[in-house]
Amino acid sequence: MRQSVFSLRPNHLVSRVLLASIAGAALSLAMVGCSTDSTSSDIVFTSERDSDNPDIYTVASGGGEVQRLTNTSATEKDPKWSPARDKIAFLSDRGDDFELYIMDAEGDSEQVAGGGDGERKDFAWGPNGNRIAFVSDHEGKDFIYVKDLLLNQQFRLSTIDASQSLGSWSPDGEWIVFSVLSGDRQGIHRKNPGGVDEVQLTENADSDPIYSPDGKLIAFISTRDSDATEIYVMSDEGQEERNLSRKSGADFDFAWSPDSKNLVFVSEREGEGVPEIFLISTGGDDPVRLTTNNSQEQSPRFSPNGNRIIFVSDSDGDSDIFSMRRDGTAQERITATNADDESPDW
Repeated sequence: MRQSVFSLRPNHLVSRVLLASIAGAALSLAMVGCSTDSTSSDIVFTSERDSDNPDIYTVASGGGEVQRLTNTSATEKDPKWSPARDKIAFLSDRGDDFELYIMDAEGDSEQVAGGGDGERKDFAWGPNGNRIAFVSDHEGKDFIYVKDLLLNQQFRLSTIDASQSLGSWSPDGEWIVFSVLSGDRQGIHRKNPGGVDEVQLTENADSDPIYSPDGKLIAFISTRDSDATEIYVMSDEGQEERNLSRKSGADFDFAWSPDSKNLVFVSEREGEGVPEIFLISTGGDDPVRLTTNNSQEQSPRFSPNGNRIIFVSDSDGDSDIFSMRRDGTAQERITATNADDESPDW
């Protein structure tokens, strides 16, 4: 008579069965109460809920109790997570002008980044979190500077004598894209912040150049084909320019999906003064409308895993933060106050 497998190798197989059972039970417990489109990352935003001036708060991505990080009589605005999500940079006018500050995720250990003359107007973290680029005005013009936070050194990015607006860093940190707003060098440029190379990519009144997460494309805003702003993409070398939005009505306030395949943006294509949120693929498919109402929508941003989109809406009379799946379904309210919650970063 043939012996059973268990009688031949009892210890080995019983151990494997027990391990498989334990692993399965652990997986089941880990999945309880968790959906496939959830993320544990907090959302940072500004609000006037506790005072007459905006302060900075965080809230869990599923909503709930908010945590106040700043408490001053100044205006705090434009908070952005560092790449490691351990620090938050923001602008504040707690001095004479708006300056750039950095704090940890609990609101402690603030420090000024930048220094020198001029008011700070925009900024962007470098991909490793050790450098930060920012815009500062100087003698009536806006120039871009880069600060090394570890070495406490800063320098002006470009010597072009015309106002500039900041775009973004390339994912590998080798380039910063920015716009020159006037003069014979008008257009989008890229500059190596650690070297001397500078390349002009476009020659139009183009703005807001943002690298895709994979570094292969640059999306930007332009009015070259119409009086309204439209969204374009081009290669990182400035070639193969394509108009993605292709319709009358302003298209603006866009953000990349983490997989670099889609852009979410705000558009007034359905009627001036009625900004709604749309999703479009870089392959050129028609945009998909994600929100439908008579309210003001703004600031759409993808979650780190790309499954959800946060946005701001004044659907109840003041600005609150909402989230939805990337197809516009499963819309959820994240904040609810009688004040304006704005500028979310996920």
